[in-house]
Amino acid sequence: MSGADITGVTGGAGGIEAMYAAVRALADTFDRTGDELRGWAGDGLRALADPDLASSAPLSPPTFALAEAALLAAVTGPTGLLPGVLSWETDARLVRAAVVGLQASDEATHLAVEAVDWRLGLVAGASLRCAGPVLAGVVAALPPDARARLGGAAQSWVVGHPTVVQHAVNGGGGVLTGLGGVPVPDNRAATALLASAYDDGDPVTTRRPDLGVAAGRHQPDSVEGLVGHLAEVAALSPDVDSPDNGTLEVQSLDAGTDHARHIVYLPGTDDLGTLPWTQDDDIRDLGSDLRSAAGEPTSYQRGILDAMHQAGIGPHEPVLLVGHSLGGMEAAALASRDTGFAITDVVTAGSPTAQVDGFPHGVHVLSLEHRGDVVPLLDGADNPGSVQQTTVTFSTGHDTTVVGAHGYGDYRAGAAAVDASGDPSLVAERAGLRDRGFLGGSAEVSSQRFQVVRR
Repeated sequence: MSGADITGVTGGAGGIEAMYAAVRALADTFDRTGDELRGWAGDGLRALADPDLASSAPLSPPTFALAEAALLAAVTGPTGLLPGVLSWETDARLVRAAVVGLQASDEATHLAVEAVDWRLGLVAGASLRCAGPVLAGVVAALPPDARARLGGAAQSWVVGHPTVVQHAVNGGGGVLTGLGGVPVPDNRAATALLASAYDDGDPVTTRRPDLGVAAGRHQPDSVEGLVGHLAEVAALSPDVDSPDNGTLEVQSLDAGTDHARHIVYLPGTDDLGTLPWTQDDDIRDLGSDLRSAAGEPTSYQRGILDAMHQAGIGPHEPVLLVGHSLGGMEAAALASRDTGFAITDVVTAGSPTAQVDGFPHGVHVLSLEHRGDVVPLLDGADNPGSVQQTTVTFSTGHDTTVVGAHGYGDYRAGAAAVDASGDPSLVAERAGLRDRGFLGGSAEVSSQRFQVVRR
């Protein structure tokens, strides 16, 4: 396994949204200071009219006048309390306005990019409608070795230009509009339209005590350990025709105690080549990919929850979901809503998650994305830099194929880089996983395997 270099970290404790939250908290402090000064100013004004003070005037008119003047200056003078109230509250409003302006600028940029991507997609779709059959005929006429070289060159280009791929995906609504002539507003609507051709079906969840992995006997001690464990679970269904497709694992730490917690390992797609008319009982197929990418619930999600119920996870016991590809998409979707379980943490590897409309307070999401892996780009957008979600991009610099760049080897290397990083957001994520008892320690460990298939 080669090493990885972290190329970017967004979101989390050190992200821009955390900074915005800190600045808004500063504005609140300014407001509270103004309120406190206003209260003191009220005390000063009441003292000016205090009967005891007024009754002392005949006894010493000069000192009474000096006392009144000092109180008045303290309340209303240039450096007094009331001008201070105005200054603090003005600063609070200016700070809030600056944050609103920055966020509005970000949103305007996002909308402009969306519009440009859709227009470019429209042009591409119209061009494909006209020239697509000709291009397909030219490619079909090429000798097999030439087609292989062309395919290899295309893969290398795609892996080497992830930003272009992301914008192309984001213009999916325009592409479908150009191809079919029926307006499709955006990439999510385009994905939902494609997903509608598949039957989601109903899940069947079965215990598989005959299956096991070596990592299931030990508590993980690092993010790399989590990804490595997930790779072992994924290896239980190594090909598209594996009889064990749909297998996942629930690892319980100190089960039966008042500090029980659980880690659920969710591998990715088993059969990416599924067409609407070739669907079988494999639930981790292209149809589930499309439904999840469109932000829709899936039968695989229901099967995961059923496995968690069968594993005996209590409603208040913390849960960490770890998923690769489709598994990470489903993990993020489940963490974003009320499932009846206390999902506190998610780790995704090579998963598009921007289709998820935010995470509730108390949920922590760590997303690993390998530069050159096109799968995390299939949401057509960068992950939001929210406080709840930290996204780390990394490069290993050697995989030039789509499948290779999406593999567990690169993601284990990226996870190891996360373990070694001093970035504030990643330090906070690692500390949180340890504090909540998922990493390290000497827990009593048990694990159960389940297989989810489509009825």
